Amino acid sequence: MTHEEILERVWVLLTRGAANRKDDFHTPAFSTIGLNGAPEIRTVVLRKILRESRLLICHVDSRSPKIAEIRKDGRVSWLFYHIEEKLQLRIRGLATIHTDDEIANAQWQNTQLFSRRCYCGDAPGTFKNDPSSGLPEFLIDREPTLEESEQLGRKNFAVLSSTIDEMDVYELNVKGHRRSLFKWNEPGELETWWLTP
Repeated sequence: MTHEEILERVWVLLTRGAANRKDDFHTPAFSTIGLNGAPEIRTVVLRKILRESRLLICHVDSRSPKIAEIRKDGRVSWLFYHIEEKLQLRIRGLATIHTDDEIANAQWQNTQLFSRRCYCGDAPGTFKNDPSSGLPEFLIDREPTLEESEQLGRKNFAVLSSTIDEMDVYELNVKGHRRSLFKWNEPGELETWWLTP
């Protein structure tokens, strides 16, 4: 495969991952630089990909520690692995947080009530004496009403958008693994390299 074919395959996988919750690319690992300078990693849900502008989008709680981390240093990394395709994808870029703009409002409007429930409870990382989902008692067994979601959840909802500045594509193969690097320079021009695995 050529670099162009590999890159097209990656775009297809990312697009499919954003659209299909059962796809391996739907839940990548996402890394930030912690406030103490140490790396932080967690799993997120890929909600959307904007190929033309090279953006990955996921939803976050605006009270999450990763918000402060990104505001201090926006450099982030994503790690995807597709079992069936035998493909590892590492992405580097810069993240931006959206809380009260067109991007955040559009994503909120497209979020189902059941998913909005996640933003109606306590802040992520809140200490508790007992195991807790953080949800208010009245939402344990049901989704919020539209009014409840707007009143309790909207203020806690944020969208994280991340540029795709660099892709490291690692393809596993019994005949020999293959690795390629795609990097967009400052003017947005694509540069490509073959790397040894």
